[in-house]
Amino acid sequence: MISVRFSGLLREFRRNSGLTQQELADLSALSVRAVRDLESGRVQRPRRETVRLLVTTLRLEGARRAAFEGAAAAEQAEPPSPADPFTLLGRADEVRALLELLRSGGQRLISLTGLPGVGKTRLATEVADRLRADGWQVSWTPGGPGTGRDALLVLDGAAPPGPYLAALLRRHPGLRVLATGNGPLRLPGERVMPLAPLAAPRPAPGADPAELLRQDAVRLFLSHVRRIRPGYRLAAAEVATVAELCRRLDGLPAAIEHAADWCLIHPPRRLLAWAAEDPLAVACSPVADGTGPDLRTAVRAAVDELAPVPGQLLRLLAAEGRAGSFEEILARAGGPAAEVARSVHALLLRGLIRSTPGEAAECFTVPRLVRQALAGLPLPSVRLLAAV
Repeated sequence: MISVRFSGLLREFRRNSGLTQQELADLSALSVRAVRDLESGRVQRPRRETVRLLVTTLRLEGARRAAFEGAAAAEQAEPPSPADPFTLLGRADEVRALLELLRSGGQRLISLTGLPGVGKTRLATEVADRLRADGWQVSWTPGGPGTGRDALLVLDGAAPPGPYLAALLRRHPGLRVLATGNGPLRLPGERVMPLAPLAAPRPAPGADPAELLRQDAVRLFLSHVRRIRPGYRLAAAEVATVAELCRRLDGLPAAIEHAADWCLIHPPRRLLAWAAEDPLAVACSPVADGTGPDLRTAVRAAVDELAPVPGQLLRLLAAEGRAGSFEEILARAGGPAAEVARSVHALLLRGLIRSTPGEAAECFTVPRLVRQALAGLPLPSVRLLAAV
């Protein structure tokens, strides 16, 4: 649903009062230009004092006043959308950390890991663009890295054989490598940075829409809706619905963007109801163009890359569908504690499980989209894990 625009209500109420723009400006102590800009939509997020003056001048009461002030509040609360719909949102800390590591030269091989659709390529592109702007030589193919003091090779999802990459780093002392993939390359000197989804906490009852609109996951959803529906605005009552939708999609950027594509057909409340039944259906693009795997297929492929023991552990945890401490996971899985710990670590690096602080210890859970992707697959025998 698109909220009733403040500009339209102002124009309607002014005309109903029999006032021209000049007369409204004179009576309210505003400039006629300010009135024109407000009615045309050039000025969004009107100031509270301006709204108060207009309410008094137009003698708005009851439902008319509530509608007018509600439309103004929705526009005041909503931050401007990024000028570029592909602007990187919510990754300032990750960008800063990567730039520090690459510029220092202390880490020459860095791997960005995580779930498909978490934004590894976009983050790598942002970092590469910033370094290029600083005069670095940047290449996206192994055959073309620079030989200067500051050169970056970006390996997006397809790394060359380990010996070739190791020789490349030896041959070019000024070269750094930034790789993206579901998991680490497992090469000497590699620094692994697992990329988490965007934060998408459960909205509290009665949460302030202005606070929810500042969440990066919600901003991402809105910026992508506006690509297909320019001028789209949320009613204040719908903001919590979008925040909850982002939570049910695990804060995964690709899932949020695909859900936004469905807004040509469905309002947010319907998408949320759909996500409750099948979150992966909402998280997959409505455009089936065959150019790449959908999210369900991509997640299953990431699971298939796992070694046997981490793969078995993931299926066990997904079947349970609840958070648990390491001790609880160990009791459920059986087997040596060291082997289970290595498996948990491997799953964390790939984003196939996530950790959250608990009351007494760290808790681990399988993201909703991963559980959905694994639904219906055979559950492994606990004895296989215990036998390792």
